[in-house]
Amino acid sequence: MDLPAKYVVIIHTAGAPCNTSADCRLRVRDTQGYHMDRMDFCDIGYHFLVGEDGGVYEGVGWRFQGSHTFGYNDIGLGVAFMGDFSEKPPNAAALGAAQALIQCGLDEGYLAPSYLLVGHSDVSNILSPGKALYNIISTWPHFKQRGAAQP
Repeated sequence: MDLPAKYVVIIHTAGAPCNTSADCRLRVRDTQGYHMDRMDFCDIGYHFLVGEDGGVYEGVGWRFQGSHTFGYNDIGLGVAFMGDFSEKPPNAAALGAAQALIQCGLDEGYLAPSYLLVGHSDVSNILSPGKALYNIISTWPHFKQRGAAQP
């Protein structure tokens, strides 16, 4: 992973959201197993995952390269909201946790001060992070939509 990261890629995992710490931890383990067993990744593909319990769960963390978005894996942090946010956005706890994570990345030097925030769909032909979540992140600082976010 090239640090400081130049991008934050916001993703959703699809499926049902998790609302308790125990449920979210189980979802992280299930996602890790899927990535390793079915997709033949070395580990979970995301740097961090965010639950509707307000928790941030470490995937590969700040320093290691993820496997979340072709062309952005070595220059961007993959932050995955657990759930499908096509119709309904994540709750305030999840949104606040993601924003706090991004601020932590800035404060600790893991994110470049000029980083760009993109939706997964801005850089891949995919529905993630879902329209409802996309509409929210498009109002966040550093957001750049499709076409403006080329590595």
